[in-house]
Amino acid sequence: MKKTTKIIILSTFLLLSISCNKIPNPAEDNYNNNYDVSPQAPIVKKECKPYEEEIIEKMSIKEKIGQLVIVGIAADAADEEIKNLIFEEKIGGFILFKRNFDSFEDLYALNSKLKKWNENDELPLFITVDEEGGSVSRLPKRGIRIPDAAIFGDINDTNLTEKSGMIIGRKLKAAGINIDFAPVLDILTDKNNKLLSLRSYGNNPNLVSTHGLAFISGLKSQNIISVGKHFPGHGDTGNDSHVTLPIIDVDYMQLKNRELLPFENAINTGIDALMVGHLAFPKIDSSGKPASKSEIVIKNLLREELGFKGIIITDDIEMQGFLAKNDSLEESIVESFNAGADLFIIGHTKDVQIKALNALMNGYEQGFISEERINISLKRIIAIKYKYKLTNEMEFSLEDAIKLYDKEEDLEFLEELKNKKTG
Repeated sequence: MKKTTKIIILSTFLLLSISCNKIPNPAEDNYNNNYDVSPQAPIVKKECKPYEEEIIEKMSIKEKIGQLVIVGIAADAADEEIKNLIFEEKIGGFILFKRNFDSFEDLYALNSKLKKWNENDELPLFITVDEEGGSVSRLPKRGIRIPDAAIFGDINDTNLTEKSGMIIGRKLKAAGINIDFAPVLDILTDKNNKLLSLRSYGNNPNLVSTHGLAFISGLKSQNIISVGKHFPGHGDTGNDSHVTLPIIDVDYMQLKNRELLPFENAINTGIDALMVGHLAFPKIDSSGKPASKSEIVIKNLLREELGFKGIIITDDIEMQGFLAKNDSLEESIVESFNAGADLFIIGHTKDVQIKALNALMNGYEQGFISEERINISLKRIIAIKYKYKLTNEMEFSLEDAIKLYDKEEDLEFLEELKNKKTG
């Protein structure tokens, strides 16, 4: 990889964080002789701003709004169309699907292009996937396939679950991906829940919590940002939020002692991002709004009560659960953002992506969204991009990436998993 470019990008944050601490030096050519540095006068230091604020001050409102969305790419999208999303719309990241590549080499080439096109932006892209293993897997069919979470819950060996996260994380890192929308932290309490029957670790809050934490630890060991989902819990319903708005009739104490436990433990151990679901909890928020648009759920419960300080990401806003009751897309986006969401996923339709960006811009111009509110989300987003040292370069050459993606030792893991399952 090109070390020079990577060093420049990483140094930007460092320089921003230390430059404000400089004290005037009489030996410098531009030194002002009227500046009193005598023992009787205190040395005046310029107030140091956090690096996030230094970056935000240089951004236009369009650049700021672009950072609030993660978009998908159509299978037949031309390069110019994708470049436009980066150059003109200033989007903050991409979500990838199997439609975008046929092989690991294709995936590597795509991410190389995305990063190259974004090379002049101080803020590297979030490049994301849903890679849970098993039935929800986006990675190319090369090497081993990690089984569904339900398998790991049944075996109940957290060491194996952590290894699964490490292997997935290593594959994502090799491909140039930096965010995984996983693990599922939902508790499978409704037997009719076909959506999560394989994707959840099980129906016991402690089991789901311990395995979720193990998977997160595995991803983090590979410097992959983990996004736990679907807050505050998608398990106690037979309905699918892709096609309708699930109504989950649990009260606060049930929610606190069951659904919230895995999320709370993830927060307490430092998870950096959570996905909020399109799920209504009428006993928590009597308005019937989905959690993704509920200030009671996002601000009061997640931010204030649970103390979560990381990024809050919506589930895909093209899902029917987000637009329940025939709400307008534009109003729903503004409502969700003001309720506390930081990032919107728009995975499929270009027109919806542009509408979402326009909705945020119009909301700002019409006074429904304040620039202060936008900056709050930006600070969180920039902080995470810095924490994980994201860059606009691929970390590995294609040859090294292939070796990292497909390791012989992964077969040993599958054999260990098989022996535990049959033992």
